[in-house]
Amino acid sequence: MAIKDDARTRAPRGTKNVTQAFFEALDGIPDNQQAAVATAALAGIRDEVKARRLKGKEAAARAKAKAPAKTKAPAKAKAAPARKAKKAATARRAAAAPSKPVAAKKAPARKKLAAKATKQRSPSQSAPPPSPEAGTE
Repeated sequence: MAIKDDARTRAPRGTKNVTQAFFEALDGIPDNQQAAVATAALAGIRDEVKARRLKGKEAAARAKAKAPAKTKAPAKAKAAPARKAKKAATARRAAAAPSKPVAAKKAPARKKLAAKATKQRSPSQSAPPPSPEAGTE
């Protein structure tokens, strides 16, 4: 059988002790005042938690302000070393790679191609008629 997960999340450690202490202190109060005292206590607890949270944020902001600020280098200064490093890496790869002979590419003769395209051939020039001797063999 599958174990059914609890729908609510687990409370942090110490929650049970605080809850029990709250209700034990509330039991010492007369019944007719318990509702008002509980409401006031919860409001006081909420305010105290907010104050502690704010105090922690202020302490973190002061610590951050005390730390020396890092100076930012201009964008060009950052880019220049990066380009140098990239060129150096490319040079290292080129030096490490075995050299291969590079074949020169032949460029097509454009003048010849253009002349052929513009020239029109007559049907008699395109192909010589087949010889009668070639067909009889």
